[in-house]
Amino acid sequence: MQKDGIRKKILSLRRSQPKEEKRKKDSLIQDRLFKLPEFIKAKTILFYISTEDEVGTEQIIKRALKENKRVIVPVSKVEERNLSLSELKDYDSELELGAFNILEPKKEFRRFISPDELDLIVVPGVAFDSSGNRLGRGMGFYDRFLKRIKRKIPILGLAYEFQIVDEIPVDDKDVSVDKIVTEDRIIECV
Repeated sequence: MQKDGIRKKILSLRRSQPKEEKRKKDSLIQDRLFKLPEFIKAKTILFYISTEDEVGTEQIIKRALKENKRVIVPVSKVEERNLSLSELKDYDSELELGAFNILEPKKEFRRFISPDELDLIVVPGVAFDSSGNRLGRGMGFYDRFLKRIKRKIPILGLAYEFQIVDEIPVDDKDVSVDKIVTEDRIIECV
């Protein structure tokens, strides 16, 4: 199946997931994530801010802040189709709807940092395969951003089990993840 077919199928599954089932899965994924050695060790973590049907990151971010993790979130640079990074200190008061109707820091709360300060990167995805290949929404924001990183930083994908497919078609613009955390397991990508 080509990228568009996979994307359409998985997005439909994500949208049709019952809210209570989604909440339970989000909680299981959060618990698995917080037990990962890479997560425990990391001090500065880039999280995506989830949309309604993605693996939810609101509770993950709030818990990470309580555990004194330095939380970084993306700010979309729409013209460049890329991301800037900003430190987030209060989920409830510092965010507003930004590009693509995704929450981003309000202008007065943007505290830009260099990707070099990151210890861990948590990315969204529409679908993943067990090799770590990731299918996003098709605009390339995360792939362009990840290509700019100069040193090896662990990259984790968060996904529901139904988002894991046999194979994602890839090209030289795509950046894979090191591990995928689902409600059922942690996939070590090779």
